[in-house]
Amino acid sequence: MYNFNLTPKDVPKIHTKYRNIQTKLPVPESLEVINRSIKYEPSSMNHQVPCVWDKAIDYQVYDAYGNIWIDFSSSIFINNVGHGNPEIIDAIDKMIKKPLLSSYSYNTEIRSLLAEKLINMTASDGMEKVFLLSTGSETNETAIRLSRMYGNKQNENKNIVISFDSSFHGKTLGSQMLSGKEDSKKWIGYKDPNILHLPYPTDPFVQMEDQDNEEYGRKLFYDNIMSLGINLHNVCAFIFEPYLGFGGLFHLIGYIKAMREFADNIGALIIADEVQAGFWRTGKLFGYQHYGIKPDIICCGKAISGSLPLSAVITRSEIIDLDSSLSTTHSGSPVCCASAYANLMYMESRNFEEEIKLKEKLIIDTLNNWKQKYSNRIASFHGHGMVWGIFIVKPDTEILDIDFVDRVVEKAFIKGVILIRTGCGTIKLGMPLTISDDALLEGLEVISESIQELIQEGY
Repeated sequence: MYNFNLTPKDVPKIHTKYRNIQTKLPVPESLEVINRSIKYEPSSMNHQVPCVWDKAIDYQVYDAYGNIWIDFSSSIFINNVGHGNPEIIDAIDKMIKKPLLSSYSYNTEIRSLLAEKLINMTASDGMEKVFLLSTGSETNETAIRLSRMYGNKQNENKNIVISFDSSFHGKTLGSQMLSGKEDSKKWIGYKDPNILHLPYPTDPFVQMEDQDNEEYGRKLFYDNIMSLGINLHNVCAFIFEPYLGFGGLFHLIGYIKAMREFADNIGALIIADEVQAGFWRTGKLFGYQHYGIKPDIICCGKAISGSLPLSAVITRSEIIDLDSSLSTTHSGSPVCCASAYANLMYMESRNFEEEIKLKEKLIIDTLNNWKQKYSNRIASFHGHGMVWGIFIVKPDTEILDIDFVDRVVEKAFIKGVILIRTGCGTIKLGMPLTISDDALLEGLEVISESIQELIQEGY
């Protein structure tokens, strides 16, 4: 694994409207913080670029030493409406000053308003009730439980949940079993025989428009589901992410439509894991809307609050009321609910769909240029709206070049752009939706410069 440089070194000074790099990197004075984290926290918490965040405003990240970066991470898709959104800060501040910091499951006005708002946003898709939690993993755990309870009402053996290879649904026991990366769950030591996985239907090395034939997608779904060799009437649910997180890779539309039809025919549910895709990230309120289907359960997290830990399971009454024990210590934390309600109200006030369409075109035009310019390095790119994955390969192969991408992330950092290290050989774009066109294009140009320089250096 490539190790980011932790020895301060001189780097070119940069000063633009959106970036400011004026010190050695990493900043010598920041090493005390970095080394303390390395000493006392897991190594997994120290694998991003060595930048000590001091504050973050809209689409810029500041350290305490005068450096400013354009943020292309949104804190892993939390800050869709920008870091430190003033309306969110104001709502949090008012709740803190009441003060009302916790309430368990006792009623609060803000929790009821947030639940109502979420249902108003999803009522056209048949949603009726919301269960609030803290993390995305918890929502997927809850979705498994509710789906199996729903299935058991029809047939005591109807408890099979089907997910996809390469998917990610969380790091708790059940959610990691749902996830489709075998190496990440070896520690479990037990495989739930009623959690199965289908192959991911989209070829990452082929542009989506060259493979998304609806009839082909439908046929592929039926071929894949039949190949499982199980009693399909025992399937209680399918769970899918609108796109694979590490690469912005969307499913074939025909495949998901066929899955919805098949689920209806056998009395199974569709769970949309919108933890990363939800709240306009893909150019639509929810990612599943790209497929023209309606799910039975929506799992939300990350951008739902725009800042603080909050997640939600949204579904119909007949499903959510099957479990009379649903509760959790921090469910509907008043401060988190205040943040989420202000976040959703802010989203409602913006014409995000139109704004994102315009930014999406700028991104696609840029990535098409990159694909021509770096044709032996960029195999393909995938995404919608404001989430994209660029698949970087070793020259003239289909082998993802993880080391090269890590070096791109480091070079971009030195030049004033923060990227997410995926560890998968993909450059992941996830800037706040509020980023200006100029800052977006400047950040993209920095990535292109980084790729160009590494190629010239012989990597």
